[in-house]
Amino acid sequence: MSMMFVWRFLFYPLTLLYAGVVMLRNWLYDTDYRRSTSFDANVIGVGNLAIGGTGKTPMIDYLITYFLSKEFRISTLSRGYGRRTNGFRVASIHDTPDTIGDEPFMYWRKYLPKVHVAVAEHRDLAIPQLLGHRDHEVVLMDDAFQHRRVIPSTNILLTTYENPFYQDFLLPSGRLREHRKGASRADIVLVTKCPGFMAESDQVRIKHEISQYTEAAVYFLTIDYLDPKPIFDNGLQLNNRVVAISGMANPEPFEKEVSARFNMKLAHHYRDHYRYKPQDIKDMIVELGPDTSLITTEKDMVKLKWFSELAEFSCFYIPIRMKFLKDESLFQSQIDSMLKNYVQ
Repeated sequence: MSMMFVWRFLFYPLTLLYAGVVMLRNWLYDTDYRRSTSFDANVIGVGNLAIGGTGKTPMIDYLITYFLSKEFRISTLSRGYGRRTNGFRVASIHDTPDTIGDEPFMYWRKYLPKVHVAVAEHRDLAIPQLLGHRDHEVVLMDDAFQHRRVIPSTNILLTTYENPFYQDFLLPSGRLREHRKGASRADIVLVTKCPGFMAESDQVRIKHEISQYTEAAVYFLTIDYLDPKPIFDNGLQLNNRVVAISGMANPEPFEKEVSARFNMKLAHHYRDHYRYKPQDIKDMIVELGPDTSLITTEKDMVKLKWFSELAEFSCFYIPIRMKFLKDESLFQSQIDSMLKNYVQ
């Protein structure tokens, strides 16, 4: 008997309780006892059924780049997990990862002034404040699949190759936030973090499994790791010997990539959306030196950059991007076909 089976057995009563709460909540929305709002605008929701680690951030980044290439007016909207502020807030020069959250700050820093970045607990109230009511306009809602108060014009569901939703279980026995049948709300399903090459038979099998829960189109993507970039403009070179730092739900792919490229002295990962403290920075500096660099993720970079103590060391981050194994143009055509009031 595997340890995983034992844990699922022990957590089964809690899982039943959690399932009941989630089913009641979804039933209230499905039967209109709770109000859901739709908008006469392009509101694209990107989310998952599981907790963290499916690639929502690079997917939002991909969509930003795509819509910018088509000269859209773009806004991103998320809850701003981990921020120390409340209410609706549009990113400005006065903001930091603490005031709007690490991922929204990353979008703002990367695409300023081309993209409006906003955070709000109640996204149904925030969307009207973002819309300029133009034809070429889109709001990208991050981590929105369970945000039932808004009905997106397009709902994109992400699930990973290693742990697809159809093999997972509800919390706390598994990692699912809601039952697998919640996938029926998806317009598009993206299977992320796939190996660079997948046999056609493997893709057919996965599509068949997903089709038991939704009729949505299915696409397969991998993570493309780009060349490292410096965090500070100090002229220091990237050493082959590195210390890997990350704060994410699943650090294994990042650490695997770093170990394949460099001589990884050690890897230290913090919880997802971790807010680094002065003592953490002191601990990192102990490991750095003339022959050792710090390497991190882009999401962590926007937080570590605020610590001037690191500026005298060699510190780099690895950008990532979503890469379709095939059918990228088909995906883009499907996205375009779902846009409201848009003529190519």
